[in-house]
Amino acid sequence: MFTSQDRQTNSGLLIMRLGLAAVLVVHSLPKLFAGSASWQSVGTTLGFINVGVPPAILGFVMLLLAAMGAVSLLFGYLFRIACIILFVMFGLYFFNYFRIGYQTLMLFSAGLAAVFFGLIYVGPGRYSIAVKLEKK
Repeated sequence: MFTSQDRQTNSGLLIMRLGLAAVLVVHSLPKLFAGSASWQSVGTTLGFINVGVPPAILGFVMLLLAAMGAVSLLFGYLFRIACIILFVMFGLYFFNYFRIGYQTLMLFSAGLAAVFFGLIYVGPGRYSIAVKLEKK
């Protein structure tokens, strides 16, 4: 069946998924529910992208993607897609903080981008909704 090493690996992936989901929820949901002023702040932060979208809409989309990514990490469903989106998002945060010169958040964003890049290859592990759905 499953060896002790397999159980430890899958348990470690579950702990990583739950921890990252908690961080993303704490970061994104309060700002998402705070309203337009908070969305404007997040959108202005990422204004260097210049996609031609008002900052409030850009901020709302980024916060919504972070919240949906947290749900995906929590349940392990659409996991790799969420990790790709979160990798790109934290990569954008990294370049923004690099441009500003704010080194602490730049390193934090680079670390999270690296974690999400690694999770793209590793996958959610056996303790996820996706594995349960595949068995049926």
